[in-house]
Amino acid sequence: MQIIFKTLLTPQQYFEQNSQKQVKPPKICPNCGRAHTLEALTYYERYVTSVLAVLLIWVRRFLCRHCRVSVSCLPDFAQPYRAVNSATIAAGFSGQTQSREQSRAVQHWGTAIAVYWRRYQRHLPALLCIVGNAFGALPLQPTAREFWNVLLARCGDLASATRQLVQQFHTSLFGTYRCHQRRQLRAA
Repeated sequence: MQIIFKTLLTPQQYFEQNSQKQVKPPKICPNCGRAHTLEALTYYERYVTSVLAVLLIWVRRFLCRHCRVSVSCLPDFAQPYRAVNSATIAAGFSGQTQSREQSRAVQHWGTAIAVYWRRYQRHLPALLCIVGNAFGALPLQPTAREFWNVLLARCGDLASATRQLVQQFHTSLFGTYRCHQRRQLRAA
């Protein structure tokens, strides 16, 4: 399984500080719901952008002693299965950049952001079936832009929205992935 955890670090800071070493196991296993059963397992590599660079970061994994499911803890500046960081995606989707640096990042990663928008549009019908009006009132058949605006108004940013989508609905803005689904407990 994968959870998204809140961090105040930028991708660059996370990378430079080897922050994966400070990631604590979740208190409750997201698969079986048991408390204090997760123990350190290993790490895996993945890429995430930082302004104009691509960083290779390590993602911490834990194993539940009860259900034997591994749980990876992805920092919220990263989107599941997407290399461009959350803040740059959100700025590109919204057409708003807060700084010159962010503007350069959106321009630099513009092709990937456009691909992500199309992926989000294709996933939107399934996403709406899953979440309904949980983020606020929507028109009968909302456009991708309308749902995006409601999601941001309710959650504040893409990182927070992704945490909520994964934790509550076991999906993301771009797809419903196996790593966010609960697994059956194995018979003893």
